[in-house]
Amino acid sequence: MAKKDKPIDWVGIESDYIAGRMSVREIARWHGVSEAAIRKKAKKAEWKRKAIPGHIEREPITVRTTAPATAPQDLADRGRALAGRMMDELDAVTSLHGELEDMICTEESDPRRRQALLKALSLGERAKTLKDISLTLKTLNEAAPEGKKAQRQANAENLAAHGGRFAPRPGPRATVN
Repeated sequence: MAKKDKPIDWVGIESDYIAGRMSVREIARWHGVSEAAIRKKAKKAEWKRKAIPGHIEREPITVRTTAPATAPQDLADRGRALAGRMMDELDAVTSLHGELEDMICTEESDPRRRQALLKALSLGERAKTLKDISLTLKTLNEAAPEGKKAQRQANAENLAAHGGRFAPRPGPRATVN
């Protein structure tokens, strides 16, 4: 049995796009359409996004063709610092949870957006964020040059050097009758 495609609500997508309250990625996820399809349609139909007061428009992302060489230890240190800042943000959101929830309920008129914001602020989402940050820190600590793999390799070399079970076997003995 063939699956029937759900019709795309281009009118709703256009109004969300023009309103400018959600990113194109959020609109695509909400309406079940690819981000590329929305961008293509917006360009073809010449949709213009409204400027939001106090919102800073992002500059287009430029990709460097030659990235500067960065030591793995420097990358791990930057990742740890970023994870620390994200933990601080999570702490601030958690400590101001009630106030933020009240602000969302009173200020947000769009019920879909209100629900999405309240979901992002929920305990489950905050717990998932904490879990993800913790996993990232664990991965960074293991991937650093002195991670678990390097420690295991050093232990194996140490055992081999001191005649442990990983030491090379001695040659055959000659016996005389």
